[in-house]
Amino acid sequence: MDASQHRFYQRMNASGHGSNANTPLAGPSKNKQFVRNQHLSAMLERHDALIGQAKRTQFRRDPVAAIAPYLSVVLAFAMGGLAAIIALFVRFQLAGEVTSPLSPDVELTLDIVFAIAIAFMLREVVSLSAVKRMGAQFAGILLAIVTMHNVVHAMPEPFERLFSPAWVSNVQTTTDAGTLQFRGHSYHL
Repeated sequence: MDASQHRFYQRMNASGHGSNANTPLAGPSKNKQFVRNQHLSAMLERHDALIGQAKRTQFRRDPVAAIAPYLSVVLAFAMGGLAAIIALFVRFQLAGEVTSPLSPDVELTLDIVFAIAIAFMLREVVSLSAVKRMGAQFAGILLAIVTMHNVVHAMPEPFERLFSPAWVSNVQTTTDAGTLQFRGHSYHL
């Protein structure tokens, strides 16, 4: 260190801006906020160290949770079919007749409207998501309406108890087994 630098440091120390053993040249003042922040920083470092040492917990995957979305679609489809059967039953009970004087298009429309209304009620009872599963419910409704006569052909006794023997005999005489019944027309499977 040359003489000019030595004199500069002496002047700095004399003015109170220089460094001595007790006062650092730079850094924040040691007020209450600084001490609090240092304390919080030390706490966070200890916390991070503890978290780093802790073992990661491995949660078991629920096997049902993985297939729940698919089960809800199947449930919505089945609910649509059930709603169609209930709609046919309600329409039969309201009309009280075995044969209907309405055209096949009007009958199909009435069955679908009743089934959709009943599906909304069933969906509220089961708390099924309305928008996500509506397509599956509607598909179940349509499939049940166009194929229900096949079930009547296969199992006439339960339908005789549910509807009436005259209704079952009318369905069996007016439709063929193994077909799709849509708007008054039969399509063989």
